[in-house]
Parts: sequence; C-alpha cells; structure tokens
Amino acid sequence: MPARSRNIISPRPKGDWGRFGQTFTGSTSLQAMHDCQDITGPGDNAPLTITHILMDGGLINRPNTGFFSPWFSNYVADVYDNSANFGHLGLSDVPSNVEAATQAAARTNPSRPYVDVPANLLELGDVAHILRSTGTGLLRRIAGENLRYQFAIRPLVSDLTRLMVFQRQLDNRLAELQRLQTQKGLRRTVQIGTYSAQDSVNYAIQSQGIFASGAFDVNTVQTVRAHTRWTPNGDFSLLRTDQDKRRLVTRALLGLSVDFSTLWEPMPWSWLIDWCSNVGDFFKANRNIIPAQLADVSVIRHTRSEYRNQGWTDGTAVIAPGNVIRETKGRATSFVAPVAHFHILSGNQMGLLASLAVTRS
Repeated sequence: MPARSRNIISPRPKGDWGRFGQTFTGSTSLQAMHDCQDITGPGDNAPLTITHILMDGGLINRPNTGFFSPWFSNYVADVYDNSANFGHLGLSDVPSNVEAATQAAARTNPSRPYVDVPANLLELGDVAHILRSTGTGLLRRIAGENLRYQFAIRPLVSDLTRLMVFQRQLDNRLAELQRLQTQKGLRRTVQIGTYSAQDSVNYAIQSQGIFASGAFDVNTVQTVRAHTRWTPNGDFSLLRTDQDKRRLVTRALLGLSVDFSTLWEPMPWSWLIDWCSNVGDFFKANRNIIPAQLADVSVIRHTRSEYRNQGWTDGTAVIAPGNVIRETKGRATSFVAPVAHFHILSGNQMGLLASLAVTRS
C-alpha cells in the first residue's frame, strides 16, 4: 500500500527589528502546522500519524532609543521559528505497542473469563491454610497474612461478588457472540492507560539584537488505547438454539477450561513474573473457549505537550508570554507476544514486596 503525506503550514508575520540605522524586516514565522502521514489501500486500521503544532505569543517590543540601540516591533522571538525546539517529554512506564496489544487482546477476547472458577478452586487450598495457620512471629505472621490476603482471599471474594451480577455479563457476552459472527467481526477499543510528565526547560529565546533566555514549563500527557478485531475460527452452525449459545458463553464466563491461563494464576511466583512481563495477559489473549481468532490489533496513542513561557523583560525590551502546543495522534498495527518489562511499583506492590521480604528473612 502506498504511503501518503499531506501538510498545511500557516505563517504569521515575523515583525521588524533594527539597529545602526538599518531595518531588518522579518519574513514570516510559524504559527500553525498540520501534518498527516498515512497509508492508502483496501481495509482499515492502517498506520497513521497526525501532528498539530500551534505557536502563540512571544512577541518582542523595544522602543528605538538611539542609533546604537536595537529596537523591535512585534517581532516574533527566534526560538519560536523552529518547531523542533518543542518536542514531547520522555514518559516512564509507557507500554510498548506489543504490550498494549497483548493487554487489549486479553481484555477483549470473547473467551475471557468473568469469574475464573478453576483457578479459584486451585487457590482454595491457600485460603484453608490461612484459617489454620498460627505463625511463629507477629511481624512475620502479619506479612504472611498480607501476602495470602492479596493473592488468595481478595481475588476470591472479588469473584464471588461478581457472580451476583452474572446475568448482566451473560447478556453482554451473548451480544458479543452475535457481533463476532457478522461480516465485520467483533470490534472493540479499550483504554490501556494515561501517562504524563512535567519539566522546566531553559532556552535562548532571542539572540539577535538582544540576548534573552528563560524557562518553559512543559507538560506532556499521552493516552494509549488499543483496537481489536476478532473473527470466528470455528463452526458456529452447531449452535442451533439460544440454549446452545448460552451454554458456550457460560463456559467462557466461568473459565471452564483447563489451559495455560488457568494453570498460570495459581502457580507460585506467577504474580511476581507478571510484574516483570505480560505472560499472564499473553495466556489470556490465547484462550479459545469461544472459537475466535484475533484478526487485527492496532495501538492508538494521543500525545499532547504544552510549553508555557511567562515572558521576559530587561526594563526596556519586553518579550510577551509565549505558548506552544504540540499534539500527535498515531495508530500502529501490532501483534500479541510475551514481553519483559519492569515498571515502577505502586505503593501496594511495594508493600507486597516488603511482606515477602519479611516472610523470607
């Protein structure tokens, strides 16, 4: 499929400045730029990148006070001429395309369990151990109970609570089954997360005529979403009645299958491995109780950065406050695979590691 590029550039008057009896008339400076890079051809969800840049403010004014002194009249500070000065900040803990695609596939798989009954049954032994354990030391006992609560009791209670609204989930999954069998398949878009960073960066705002530097406060926010499309990969003609469909969907909702995903959850240390990889999501994405295949998955990123400068003055020259916005929207096709990572741990996760350390000391 051929690539296509389109862009629109909107200039603004650069303004004038002068010195030694000469006037230097500026041409234009960037006010806005809109760029679109995509791929044409049949189908949809092809790679796409859209960039918007908006520049505002940053005008320099200084009266003409003599032959040797520079003067400025609504002159756009030179730092605003180059949009490359205003990129996105680096973000931490942002998932790669493969990580985001695998998580989205796990969350949209028609075979995903609502309550994983087999996994819970395998974990019941740990719950019984909690009820009869006594522990040898108070601190070690508290740490051990915290671990067992987080990884045994808490998930089990959550699943039991979910059973109370099971009928609604059954109806929703039946609707998904109907969409799966249409020509377009089952399409869903899920949000993976929102990530942000803040910083203050110093730039030379103007170097011709006068030298002025200052700080720009920067805020970057990225929202990551993923779009999946599932299509049938089995014979649905066997589902002749509504009762047949309900039985299949119920089996998927309760996770009534022994596969890699079922065995993974109760496996010792699987929770720690899931902090450092997406193995659990990979197994969930490949469950196939309802015969379906992932026909397409794409990751959508929306990144917005805003730069703000409060302005500058030396008592004679004045540079007005400036504002720059860079916005990027991108879509990239991806695939499902296990990927290693190590994200910053949350407070709850740090508490779990501390409990683990106490029980092993």
